Amino acid sequence: MSLSAKFRRAPLRLAAGGYILNTGVTTLNADDETAKWLHGMASGTYPVLGKLEPKVLARSLAVGEIAVGAMLLLPIVPPFVAGAALVGFSGAQLNMYWHAPGMHHEGSLRPTAQGTPISEAVWMLGVGVALMTDATLEGAREGVEEIEASVARRRVEPSKRARRLVRRAPTAGAESVEHLAQRAGAASEATATRLAEIRAEYAPVAAEKARTAREAVRQAAAEYGPVAAEKARTAGEAVRHAAAEYGPVAAEKARTAGEAVRHAAAEYGPIAAEKARTAGDAVRQAAAEYGSAAAEKMKAAGHATQEHAMRGRERLAS
Repeated sequence: MSLSAKFRRAPLRLAAGGYILNTGVTTLNADDETAKWLHGMASGTYPVLGKLEPKVLARSLAVGEIAVGAMLLLPIVPPFVAGAALVGFSGAQLNMYWHAPGMHHEGSLRPTAQGTPISEAVWMLGVGVALMTDATLEGAREGVEEIEASVARRRVEPSKRARRLVRRAPTAGAESVEHLAQRAGAASEATATRLAEIRAEYAPVAAEKARTAREAVRQAAAEYGPVAAEKARTAGEAVRHAAAEYGPVAAEKARTAGEAVRHAAAEYGPIAAEKARTAGDAVRQAAAEYGSAAAEKMKAAGHATQEHAMRGRERLAS
């Protein structure tokens, strides 16, 4: 039970509880005439109560009134239970008011002078019904309040999240740039370390390989140098012998080939010139026709290259 509900019900419980408790204490000390009057009125509505003595009935009624008043005044008693007790007590009094003769005007609910004190139980009936209704609807009211609070939190949460992101954006950007710089430095250091390790590991091996290769070259030169010189001398002699033997034949072949070339030039020279002129005209026509289109494509390609370069610089800068 919420504190606001207790404060809301406190005036009703205090007013009704104090009134009924005072009535019960007064009835507990009633004299014989008052006890007989209560016995006669109660037995007229509820015949079963006629078997009780007037004093016993008066004390029983007083105890009931004190119990109901105490239930209303004690905050530990649930409101629904206290309201139900008050409704039962006031309902019994109103039933007696309606059925007892002389309590209200004939055919009307308006009380007479004799029935006015008992007719006041109607406001206690209203208080009891109010307490029971409020206690019944308390769960629904708390559920509605919880739903409203949840909706309000869901509405506020995105704005809070957006504000947090806005506040963290500069810090996150600086942290990401610093992180990338650290990673780049670490990568360069790792690369330099690895190169030094490779150099230290393979440099002696490479030097040994080079020394072995030089020794192999010197050994091959010492071993095959005379043989190579002999081969070269033999090849030179064979060339001189072939020149002495085939020189006149080669000269005759060269003269015949020259005459054939001159004859072909004289025969096919005009045709080749015509072919060359026709090809030149076709080239100039193609250049005149497609030159502007090629220049435009080259310009567009240049612009595209500049845009890609600018985007690449922007990405590197970001």
